[in-house]
Amino acid sequence: MSPYPMDPIDATGPLRLVLTALPDGPEADRIVAEALEARLAVCAQRWPVRSAYWWKGRIEEATERVVLFKTAPKRVGALFRFLADRHPYEVPEILEVDVARVGGPYLEYVARTIDADAPPLPLGGGHPGRSTTRPAGRRARAAPRPARTRGRHRRP
Repeated sequence: MSPYPMDPIDATGPLRLVLTALPDGPEADRIVAEALEARLAVCAQRWPVRSAYWWKGRIEEATERVVLFKTAPKRVGALFRFLADRHPYEVPEILEVDVARVGGPYLEYVARTIDADAPPLPLGGGHPGRSTTRPAGRRARAAPRPARTRGRHRRP
């Protein structure tokens, strides 16, 4: 069993970002290409960076590529395992970021690309199963009155 859970308990957003640092060079390009081919992510952005870090009791420096994968929640566990299996570092940095909100068209693109058989996403940018429109007519329940922000009125 993988030490990487499929989804953290508190993750609620419709998109995840998975970040890792790889050695600068063709190995990073190969890992990115394989992850995309396997549809573990819809996109991978790479930035060259100069990293400084503690390693085995001393400060080291290296030229690396930070890779930011954009993926669906159901692919995070598989992407973590993929990166852990192919990562050249002894202690790979593999981080997940829960994205709380995503624009509708981009989210549809992610879902279609990663899982072509997925049902269509609900319209309106809300959560599945929640209506984004009010029922016609009067509200079902009266809205609570806002709390007072000043002292009470005095009666004459």
